[in-house]
Amino acid sequence: MSLRNLACFGDGDNHVDFSPETVIIGPNNVGKSAFIAGFNSLLSFVQYGSWQWNPPYYPYSWKSFDDAVHRHEQDREIQLEASFDHGAWSGTVSAKYAGKVGAKLGVPRTPEMIKELQKFLFLKASRTEIQRDSQIGSRGLYVPWQPLNLDGSNVVPYLLERFTGRDPRWSEAENWIKRIAPETSVLKVPLRVMQASVETTDANLGVDINMAYQGTGVQNALSIVAATVFSPEGSTIIIEEPETNLHPRSQETLVDLFNLAVKDWKKQIIFTTHSWDMLLPFVSDIATGSKRGAVHTPAKPENFKMIVFDRVIDEVKIREFDIKGKEFKNIKTPLKELWG
Repeated sequence: MSLRNLACFGDGDNHVDFSPETVIIGPNNVGKSAFIAGFNSLLSFVQYGSWQWNPPYYPYSWKSFDDAVHRHEQDREIQLEASFDHGAWSGTVSAKYAGKVGAKLGVPRTPEMIKELQKFLFLKASRTEIQRDSQIGSRGLYVPWQPLNLDGSNVVPYLLERFTGRDPRWSEAENWIKRIAPETSVLKVPLRVMQASVETTDANLGVDINMAYQGTGVQNALSIVAATVFSPEGSTIIIEEPETNLHPRSQETLVDLFNLAVKDWKKQIIFTTHSWDMLLPFVSDIATGSKRGAVHTPAKPENFKMIVFDRVIDEVKIREFDIKGKEFKNIKTPLKELWG
């Protein structure tokens, strides 16, 4: 993915080559969210055929071209490009947006292209807390790929469709929720007239607890588990700060889930983080030093990449930080400096 003249990015070489599993780090206000938002704006343009400043799956704060263009200089041209090399369709899509002429797509839209780009799912950092009850819609019992809202607000009907459709991956989702919150023993979606809720059974108390009354971290993790487990093979899941409100042990469990999804389910995981506890498992798996126990799913070095966003004066710099085969004592200090 590459972009020019969008938000804090000028007309330099702003690009990222993503791996099957990519973690993006850097301090605040260096363009991590803007880069993801630009990526989603391009995909939305391809899918819907018209430019949207607030795409439905990743609304951002831009209101217009003047607001989004670098330094608000209206004579600049926003350029977006992404190349894909997996799935049923491979190729390059691109778009340009000039203030006087509007947006123009660089390649013709095709059904195969659109279908492949629908396998991208974005989850933003501040996800919505789960409502206690959700109304069942008229979409039918099971929709193979109903998009999960990026704020997780529809996670209850999303899970309901998979529960009533006897999705064979339900037990997998239940297993990961239990690992994130060990006190829970069963994940279920009981139906009461036309209302449904997500509940867990507390192994210690022996009572059912509505997910809306669980901790915020577990609620946020539910949408991440749902997206990672139930998305089709070949999907790309992009998550901002999955560690939000989670205990360090649960953060490491999410890393195990991501590693498994990449290794066994042929999915691509891209996430940004400000948490050492999301990073340290990768340091153990890929750098040299103490290794994690057999209970964990290790990351494969050939699948992993760490990307650093940083700002030098008023220019954003993007580069890869290679930890493969390096001793932790030799990368600890530069990592701390990069963390901001």
